[in-house]
Amino acid sequence: MAQICIIGDINVDVVSLLSEPLQTNTDTNATNGITLGGSTCNVAVWLTHLGVPVDLVSAIGDDVLGAWVITQLQAYEVSDKNVKSLSNQRTGTCVILVDENGARSMMPDFGANLMQAVDANLEQLISASDIVVMSAYTFLRPQTTQFALDVLDCVAKNDCRMVIDAASSSPIQKFGAAKVRNYLARADLVLANEDEYAALGIDAPAGWENDFQNLIIKRGELGALWLNRGAEVASVAADPIDVVDTTGAGDAFCAGLLSKLLTRPDWDNLVTLDFAESLQTATRAAAANCKTIGAGPVI
Repeated sequence: MAQICIIGDINVDVVSLLSEPLQTNTDTNATNGITLGGSTCNVAVWLTHLGVPVDLVSAIGDDVLGAWVITQLQAYEVSDKNVKSLSNQRTGTCVILVDENGARSMMPDFGANLMQAVDANLEQLISASDIVVMSAYTFLRPQTTQFALDVLDCVAKNDCRMVIDAASSSPIQKFGAAKVRNYLARADLVLANEDEYAALGIDAPAGWENDFQNLIIKRGELGALWLNRGAEVASVAADPIDVVDTTGAGDAFCAGLLSKLLTRPDWDNLVTLDFAESLQTATRAAAANCKTIGAGPVI
C-alpha cells in the first residue's frame, strides 16, 4: 500500500451548534461539543478509519489539551510518533460557531502549529512517501509560509505526489489570490470548495485552471466536480442526508478521495471511471462526517 505523509495542524475544536440566531450580550441556546480537529489531523483520522495507515506530522503544546489530543489520536488508532510536544507552547484550538442554518464561523488559535519546520526526520518521511498531504492554511500564515514552501521543495526532490486543500476563502483573499494560485499550481491535486474556488479566481486570467494538473471543486450537497488541466473530466451528485454539522466535511472528502486513488498509482493515466469513482467515495465520506458533531468518524 502507498505510504501517505500528512503534515499540518492539530487542534482541539470547540463546536457550538446554535439552535437560534446568535444573541449578543445574553445567552443563545446551543449544543456544544469538544472534538479533535485541525484540517490535516482530520484527514489522518478519516484515512485511518478507512483502513489506510498514515504518518501524521504535527505539533502540540505540553499542556492538558496536548495530553488529551494524544488520547484521542490513540482512540482513532492514529500514530503519534511524529507529533511533537513542545515545551512552553499551547496546543492549537478552534472555536466553531454553526448557526441555525448550518453556516460556520471559525476562530482558530494556532498555538504550537506555528512552530513547525522541515528537519531531517521530516525529510526522511517525505522521501519514503508516495503521497504528501497538506492544507494551504500552512502557506497562508506568515509564521509558517516558509515551512509550506520548504515542504514543497522537499517533495519536488522526491518521487511523490503533493495534495493540497485550499483551506479557506478569507485567508486566500487576504494573502492574495495570485500568490496562492502560484503555490497551489505546484501540487499534483488541489481541493477547493466553491467559496475557495471563487476566491482563487479573483483577478485571474481566463483559463487559470489550466495551470492545475488536477483541481477538485467540492460543492456540498450538490456533489463535486473534477477538472484536469481546466477540462471537466467527471462530476457526481451527493446523496441526500440529514446534516448535523459540516465541520471537517472537506477533510473527510479528501480522505475518501485518497483512499480510492491509492488503488490507482498512475495519476497521469486516470480514466473517466477512476475520476467518478474517486469523487463518489469522497462525497460519501463527507456525508458520513456530517451526521455527527465534530470532524471525526464515530468510534
